[in-house]
Amino acid sequence: MLCRFNVMMNKFFFSFKFSESWWKDRIFIGAISFAIILHLSILMLQFALPEASTTTSHEIAVTMRPILEDVKSAEFLAQENQLGSGRFRDVHRMSSELPAQSEDVSAGNEQQLESLEKIQQQRELDFQEKFLMTVLSWQKEIEQNNRKKAMDELQSQFQAKAAMVASLEAQYLTRQQNFSRQQQIKTVDGIQAKKDASAAYLDKFREKVELYGNSNYPEIAKQQRLKGEVQLMVILNTEGGIRAIRLIQSSGFSILDEAAKASVRNVAPFGRFDANMKDISELRVVRTWRFDPAEAEFEVR
Repeated sequence: MLCRFNVMMNKFFFSFKFSESWWKDRIFIGAISFAIILHLSILMLQFALPEASTTTSHEIAVTMRPILEDVKSAEFLAQENQLGSGRFRDVHRMSSELPAQSEDVSAGNEQQLESLEKIQQQRELDFQEKFLMTVLSWQKEIEQNNRKKAMDELQSQFQAKAAMVASLEAQYLTRQQNFSRQQQIKTVDGIQAKKDASAAYLDKFREKVELYGNSNYPEIAKQQRLKGEVQLMVILNTEGGIRAIRLIQSSGFSILDEAAKASVRNVAPFGRFDANMKDISELRVVRTWRFDPAEAEFEVR
């Protein structure tokens, strides 16, 4: 403990001794002196605004009419005195520092401006023409596209309708075949009739038609000696009535064609189908009516 106290006392004494002898340090005294001198020199400086210049500027001119008298208030400096003829309230100067152009130069500029205007107008006309041609070409292209679309639509509609018609025709043929099978329609001609169950019925049909035809041979055909053959299809129902008479081949004379039809139409009905024809619901008879004017003979073959 005693040693620690001695050390602390020595440190305190040393610090006190240094603080008591600061005025003996030359470096410290020199720094203090330099700082004092610097501050004094700064405080002695004076600041002031610059004085306004008293010089004036004068414009120099060239006199055209010199005089001997002195001019008291002159606006310009010149080689001789000159008195003006008047004074403007405000001094007027040229608005441009460039020299005035001569008439030839101005005329050339006007011509150049006119040529530039013409060129500009021509360019505008060319641009308008190109723009108009472009618009017209666009309109033409649009019209062609619309026309093509319309044609494509019509073509597609036509194809659809054609396909629908073909489908309907196929359905009609199928139904007609089914109906024929269900109704058991029988078609016979002269050769088949000899060997068919309807042979006896067809003989009665032929005899009845020939009897009427020979009894009522057309007089005009006799007078004009018209000759020919008419082929007909006579469709009969189960009661022997006529459903239809179809002209298959004409004789070339309407009188003979109508006489053949009349020979069938005027002697109908032909009677109910025989017992052998019970499975037949419709009989189609194909025969040839022959007219011979030489003998006035009417024959069904």
